[in-house]
Amino acid sequence: MKRGVSGVTGLMLAGLLSGCVPSPLRAQPGAQLRLSVTPGSQAVAPVTGEDALYRAPGPGSLRLSTDRVAFVTSVVLPETGGALVLPTVQTRPGEVVSAPLPATQGFTQVFTVASLQPMPLDAAAGARSVSDVSRAVESAARALPAGAYTVGTTVYRVVRFGTLDVTSNLPDALVRVNGRAVGTTPLSVPDLPEGQVSVEVSRSGYKTVTQRVNIDGNAVNRVSATLRPITGTLSVRSDVLADLFIDRRLVDTVRPGVGLDLPLRPGVVTLNVVPRNQQYAAQNLLVRVTADRVSPVICAVTGGTYTCKLP
Repeated sequence: MKRGVSGVTGLMLAGLLSGCVPSPLRAQPGAQLRLSVTPGSQAVAPVTGEDALYRAPGPGSLRLSTDRVAFVTSVVLPETGGALVLPTVQTRPGEVVSAPLPATQGFTQVFTVASLQPMPLDAAAGARSVSDVSRAVESAARALPAGAYTVGTTVYRVVRFGTLDVTSNLPDALVRVNGRAVGTTPLSVPDLPEGQVSVEVSRSGYKTVTQRVNIDGNAVNRVSATLRPITGTLSVRSDVLADLFIDRRLVDTVRPGVGLDLPLRPGVVTLNVVPRNQQYAAQNLLVRVTADRVSPVICAVTGGTYTCKLP
Protein backbone atom coordinates (compact mmCIF):
# COMPACT_ATOMS: atom_id res chain seq x y z
CA MET A 1 0.00 0.00 0.00
CA LYS A 2 1.31 3.44 -0.90
CA ARG A 3 2.29 5.73 1.96
CA GLY A 4 2.52 9.50 2.22
CA VAL A 5 -1.21 10.28 2.30
CA SER A 6 -1.00 13.07 4.86
CA GLY A 7 -3.62 15.16 3.06
CA VAL A 8 -6.31 12.45 3.16
CA THR A 9 -9.04 12.51 5.79
CA GLY A 10 -9.95 9.56 7.97
CA LEU A 11 -13.11 8.77 6.01
CA MET A 12 -11.18 8.76 2.76
CA LEU A 13 -8.48 6.62 4.35
CA ALA A 14 -11.09 4.10 5.40
CA GLY A 15 -12.25 3.90 1.81
CA LEU A 16 -8.71 3.42 0.58
CA LEU A 17 -8.09 0.67 3.10
CA SER A 18 -11.16 -1.27 2.09
CA GLY A 19 -9.85 -1.39 -1.45
CA CYS A 20 -6.16 -2.12 -0.92
CA VAL A 21 -5.80 -4.05 2.36
CA PRO A 22 -5.16 -7.77 1.76
CA SER A 23 -8.03 -10.07 2.71
CA PRO A 24 -6.27 -11.59 5.78
CA LEU A 25 -6.39 -8.10 7.38
CA ARG A 26 -10.07 -7.43 6.74
CA ALA A 27 -13.09 -8.33 8.84
CA GLN A 28 -13.50 -12.01 8.05
CA PRO A 29 -16.69 -13.26 6.40
CA GLY A 30 -18.20 -16.08 8.42
CA ALA A 31 -16.26 -15.17 11.56
CA GLN A 32 -17.67 -16.74 14.75
CA LEU A 33 -17.04 -13.60 16.81
CA ARG A 34 -17.56 -9.89 16.51
CA LEU A 35 -14.95 -7.29 17.33
CA SER A 36 -15.36 -3.58 18.13
CA VAL A 37 -12.31 -1.29 18.12
CA THR A 38 -12.41 2.44 18.85
CA PRO A 39 -9.67 4.96 19.73
CA GLY A 40 -9.36 5.64 23.44
CA SER A 41 -9.52 9.43 23.04
CA GLN A 42 -11.34 11.88 20.81
CA ALA A 43 -9.62 13.21 17.70
CA VAL A 44 -8.98 16.91 17.14
CA ALA A 45 -11.73 18.41 14.93
CA PRO A 46 -10.26 21.27 12.83
CA VAL A 47 -12.61 23.68 11.08
CA THR A 48 -11.32 22.42 7.74
CA GLY A 49 -13.12 19.12 8.27
CA GLU A 50 -10.32 16.56 8.45
CA ASP A 51 -10.95 13.69 10.84
CA ALA A 52 -8.85 11.05 12.59
CA LEU A 53 -6.22 13.67 13.53
CA TYR A 54 -4.40 13.57 16.87
CA ARG A 55 -1.78 15.51 18.71
CA ALA A 56 1.28 13.60 19.85
CA PRO A 57 1.47 10.98 21.17
CA GLY A 58 -1.77 9.86 19.42
CA PRO A 59 -5.01 8.31 20.69
CA GLY A 60 -3.17 6.80 23.66
CA SER A 61 -5.16 3.56 23.66
CA LEU A 62 -7.74 1.39 21.94
CA ARG A 63 -11.06 0.36 23.44
CA LEU A 64 -11.70 -3.27 22.60
CA SER A 65 -14.77 -5.46 23.00
CA THR A 66 -15.98 -8.78 21.60
CA ASP A 67 -19.21 -10.75 21.80
CA ARG A 68 -17.37 -13.88 22.96
CA VAL A 69 -14.34 -14.67 25.05
CA ALA A 70 -11.44 -13.86 22.75
CA PHE A 71 -7.73 -13.21 22.54
CA VAL A 72 -7.01 -9.79 21.03
CA THR A 73 -3.67 -8.60 19.64
CA SER A 74 -3.01 -5.27 17.90
CA VAL A 75 -0.25 -4.66 15.35
CA VAL A 76 0.72 -0.98 15.03
CA LEU A 77 2.23 0.01 11.67
CA PRO A 78 3.65 3.58 11.73
CA GLU A 79 4.20 5.63 8.58
CA THR A 80 7.91 4.86 8.66
CA GLY A 81 7.36 1.12 9.05
CA GLY A 82 8.75 -1.09 11.83
CA ALA A 83 5.50 -2.60 13.12
CA LEU A 84 4.97 -3.06 16.85
CA VAL A 85 3.04 -6.05 18.19
CA LEU A 86 1.16 -5.13 21.37
CA PRO A 87 0.65 -7.58 24.23
CA THR A 88 -2.35 -9.86 23.80
CA VAL A 89 -5.36 -9.06 25.98
CA GLN A 90 -8.29 -11.33 26.77
CA THR A 91 -11.82 -10.01 26.40
CA ARG A 92 -15.12 -11.21 27.79
CA PRO A 93 -18.61 -10.54 26.43
CA GLY A 94 -20.00 -7.19 27.54
CA GLU A 95 -16.66 -5.88 28.82
CA VAL A 96 -14.54 -3.13 27.29
CA VAL A 97 -10.78 -3.55 27.58
CA SER A 98 -8.30 -0.69 27.15
CA ALA A 99 -5.10 -1.51 25.26
CA PRO A 100 -2.33 1.16 25.42
CA LEU A 101 -1.00 2.44 22.10
CA PRO A 102 2.60 3.56 21.55
CA ALA A 103 3.42 7.11 20.45
CA THR A 104 3.69 7.54 16.67
CA GLN A 105 4.05 10.33 14.14
CA GLY A 106 2.19 10.80 10.86
CA PHE A 107 -0.07 8.23 9.23
CA THR A 108 -0.62 5.18 11.44
CA GLN A 109 -2.50 1.94 10.81
CA VAL A 110 -3.48 -0.47 13.57
CA PHE A 111 -4.67 -3.99 12.71
CA THR A 112 -6.43 -5.56 15.69
CA VAL A 113 -6.82 -9.34 15.49
CA ALA A 114 -9.38 -11.12 17.68
CA SER A 115 -9.40 -14.93 17.80
CA LEU A 116 -11.13 -17.69 19.72
CA GLN A 117 -7.77 -19.31 20.43
CA PRO A 118 -4.38 -17.70 21.07
CA MET A 119 -2.93 -16.52 17.76
CA PRO A 120 0.78 -15.62 18.05
CA LEU A 121 1.68 -12.67 15.85
CA ASP A 122 5.32 -12.19 16.81
CA ALA A 123 6.27 -12.60 13.14
CA ALA A 124 4.63 -9.23 12.42
CA ALA A 125 7.11 -7.36 14.65
CA GLY A 126 9.27 -5.02 12.60
CA ALA A 127 7.10 -5.36 9.47
CA ARG A 128 7.71 -2.56 6.97
CA SER A 129 4.47 -2.77 5.01
CA VAL A 130 0.84 -3.85 5.12
CA SER A 131 1.76 -6.87 2.99
CA ASP A 132 4.31 -8.00 5.59
CA VAL A 133 1.71 -7.76 8.37
CA SER A 134 -0.82 -9.61 6.19
CA ARG A 135 1.56 -12.52 5.64
CA ALA A 136 2.20 -12.83 9.38
CA VAL A 137 -1.55 -12.88 10.15
CA GLU A 138 -2.26 -15.33 7.36
CA SER A 139 0.46 -17.68 8.60
CA ALA A 140 -0.81 -17.58 12.20
CA ALA A 141 -4.40 -18.17 11.08
CA ARG A 142 -3.56 -21.46 9.36
CA ALA A 143 -3.50 -23.24 12.71
CA LEU A 144 -7.06 -22.09 13.53
CA PRO A 145 -10.36 -23.58 12.39
CA ALA A 146 -12.41 -21.63 9.85
CA GLY A 147 -14.13 -18.56 11.26
CA ALA A 148 -11.98 -18.48 14.39
CA TYR A 149 -10.61 -14.95 13.88
CA THR A 150 -11.47 -11.51 12.55
CA VAL A 151 -9.71 -8.15 12.18
CA GLY A 152 -10.59 -4.53 12.91
CA THR A 153 -8.64 -1.66 11.33
CA THR A 154 -7.96 1.74 12.90
CA VAL A 155 -6.41 4.57 10.91
CA TYR A 156 -5.28 7.96 12.19
CA ARG A 157 -2.67 10.67 11.76
CA VAL A 158 -0.54 12.24 14.48
CA VAL A 159 0.35 15.81 13.49
CA ARG A 160 1.24 19.18 14.91
CA PHE A 161 -1.39 21.93 14.93
CA GLY A 162 -0.98 25.64 14.41
CA THR A 163 -3.15 28.74 14.77
CA LEU A 164 -4.16 31.02 11.90
CA ASP A 165 -4.70 34.72 12.62
CA VAL A 166 -6.50 36.63 9.84
CA THR A 167 -6.91 40.41 9.69
CA SER A 168 -8.11 42.73 6.92
CA ASN A 169 -8.15 46.46 6.21
CA LEU A 170 -11.95 46.32 6.53
CA PRO A 171 -13.64 44.61 9.51
CA ASP A 172 -16.21 41.83 9.27
CA ALA A 173 -14.81 40.29 6.08
CA LEU A 174 -15.78 36.65 5.64
CA VAL A 175 -12.94 34.13 6.00
CA ARG A 176 -12.92 30.71 4.34
CA VAL A 177 -10.26 28.09 4.94
CA ASN A 178 -10.11 25.38 2.29
CA GLY A 179 -13.51 26.60 1.10
CA ARG A 180 -15.20 26.41 4.52
CA ALA A 181 -16.56 29.56 6.15
CA VAL A 182 -14.91 29.92 9.57
CA GLY A 183 -15.86 33.45 10.71
CA THR A 184 -15.21 37.14 10.05
CA THR A 185 -12.16 39.32 10.52
CA PRO A 186 -10.39 39.88 12.80
CA LEU A 187 -10.27 36.14 13.44
CA SER A 188 -8.13 33.53 15.14
CA VAL A 189 -8.54 29.93 13.92
CA PRO A 190 -6.95 27.33 16.25
CA ASP A 191 -6.11 23.68 15.64
CA LEU A 192 -5.23 23.71 11.96
CA PRO A 193 -3.07 20.72 10.99
CA GLU A 194 0.37 21.62 9.68
CA GLY A 195 0.56 21.85 5.90
CA GLN A 196 -0.78 24.12 3.18
CA VAL A 197 -4.26 25.64 3.28
CA SER A 198 -6.16 28.06 1.08
CA VAL A 199 -7.35 31.22 2.87
CA GLU A 200 -10.04 33.36 1.21
CA VAL A 201 -11.13 36.75 2.54
CA SER A 202 -14.19 38.38 0.98
CA ARG A 203 -16.70 41.18 1.49
CA SER A 204 -19.58 42.36 -0.67
CA GLY A 205 -18.49 45.01 -3.16
CA TYR A 206 -14.79 44.16 -2.83
CA LYS A 207 -12.45 41.86 -4.69
CA THR A 208 -11.85 38.56 -2.93
CA VAL A 209 -8.32 37.97 -1.67
CA THR A 210 -7.06 34.35 -1.82
CA GLN A 211 -3.74 33.14 -0.44
CA ARG A 212 -2.00 29.79 -0.03
CA VAL A 213 -0.62 29.60 3.50
CA ASN A 214 1.77 27.07 5.00
CA ILE A 215 0.60 26.27 8.53
CA ASP A 216 3.53 25.69 10.85
CA GLY A 217 2.75 23.43 13.79
CA ASN A 218 2.95 24.89 17.30
CA ALA A 219 3.03 28.42 15.85
CA VAL A 220 0.75 31.38 15.07
CA ASN A 221 0.50 31.90 11.31
CA ARG A 222 -0.66 35.38 10.26
CA VAL A 223 -2.52 36.58 7.17
CA SER A 224 -3.28 40.25 6.47
CA ALA A 225 -5.66 40.85 3.56
CA THR A 226 -6.11 44.18 1.78
CA LEU A 227 -9.58 44.36 0.25
CA ARG A 228 -10.03 46.67 -2.72
CA PRO A 229 -13.35 47.79 -4.19
CA ILE A 230 -14.70 46.06 -7.25
CA THR A 231 -14.56 48.76 -9.94
CA GLY A 232 -14.92 49.42 -13.61
CA THR A 233 -13.33 52.29 -15.55
CA LEU A 234 -15.18 55.26 -17.02
CA SER A 235 -12.99 56.64 -19.84
CA VAL A 236 -13.95 60.09 -21.15
CA ARG A 237 -12.30 61.82 -24.15
CA SER A 238 -13.19 65.33 -25.38
CA ASP A 239 -12.09 67.59 -28.26
CA VAL A 240 -12.62 70.64 -26.04
CA LEU A 241 -11.96 71.52 -22.41
CA ALA A 242 -14.98 70.35 -20.39
CA ASP A 243 -16.04 69.83 -16.79
CA LEU A 244 -17.21 66.35 -15.89
CA PHE A 245 -20.10 65.78 -13.46
CA ILE A 246 -21.08 62.31 -12.20
CA ASP A 247 -24.45 62.06 -10.51
CA ARG A 248 -24.53 65.90 -10.38
CA ARG A 249 -21.17 66.12 -8.61
CA LEU A 250 -18.16 67.76 -10.24
CA VAL A 251 -15.38 65.20 -10.30
CA ASP A 252 -12.75 66.53 -12.72
CA THR A 253 -11.96 68.36 -15.95
CA VAL A 254 -11.40 66.67 -19.31
CA ARG A 255 -8.61 68.22 -21.39
CA PRO A 256 -8.28 67.86 -25.15
CA GLY A 257 -5.83 65.16 -26.17
CA VAL A 258 -5.46 63.90 -22.61
CA GLY A 259 -8.74 62.36 -21.58
CA LEU A 260 -9.80 61.10 -18.18
CA ASP A 261 -10.00 57.58 -16.72
CA LEU A 262 -11.99 57.16 -13.51
CA PRO A 263 -12.44 53.99 -11.40
CA LEU A 264 -16.10 53.65 -10.39
CA ARG A 265 -18.26 51.09 -8.64
CA PRO A 266 -20.31 48.99 -11.09
CA GLY A 267 -23.75 50.37 -11.94
CA VAL A 268 -25.49 53.08 -13.97
CA VAL A 269 -24.28 56.65 -13.47
CA THR A 270 -25.58 59.99 -14.74
CA LEU A 271 -22.84 61.73 -16.72
CA ASN A 272 -22.84 65.47 -17.54
CA VAL A 273 -20.09 66.85 -19.78
CA VAL A 274 -20.13 70.68 -19.72
CA PRO A 275 -17.77 72.43 -22.19
CA ARG A 276 -16.01 75.53 -20.91
CA ASN A 277 -16.76 77.14 -24.28
CA GLN A 278 -20.41 78.04 -23.87
CA GLN A 279 -21.06 77.92 -27.60
CA TYR A 280 -21.23 74.14 -27.19
CA ALA A 281 -24.17 72.50 -25.43
CA ALA A 282 -23.69 70.38 -22.32
CA GLN A 283 -24.13 66.66 -22.88
CA ASN A 284 -26.19 64.42 -20.55
CA LEU A 285 -25.85 60.62 -20.68
CA LEU A 286 -26.61 57.49 -18.69
CA VAL A 287 -23.55 55.22 -18.66
CA ARG A 288 -23.36 51.67 -17.35
CA VAL A 289 -20.08 50.92 -15.59
CA THR A 290 -19.17 47.22 -15.64
CA ALA A 291 -16.72 45.58 -13.22
CA ASP A 292 -13.21 45.10 -14.62
CA ARG A 293 -14.16 46.68 -17.94
CA VAL A 294 -13.68 50.06 -19.60
CA SER A 295 -16.80 52.10 -20.44
CA PRO A 296 -15.67 54.68 -23.05
CA VAL A 297 -17.35 58.02 -23.74
CA ILE A 298 -16.16 60.00 -26.79
CA CYS A 299 -17.05 63.71 -27.02
CA ALA A 300 -16.23 65.48 -30.26
CA VAL A 301 -17.10 68.55 -32.34
CA THR A 302 -18.56 67.52 -35.69
CA GLY A 303 -19.92 70.14 -38.10
CA GLY A 304 -19.89 72.73 -35.34
CA THR A 305 -21.95 70.54 -33.02
CA TYR A 306 -20.54 69.06 -29.80
CA THR A 307 -21.83 65.57 -28.98
CA CYS A 308 -20.88 62.73 -26.65
CA LYS A 309 -21.38 59.13 -27.70
CA LEU A 310 -20.95 55.66 -26.26
CA PRO A 311 -19.06 53.62 -28.89
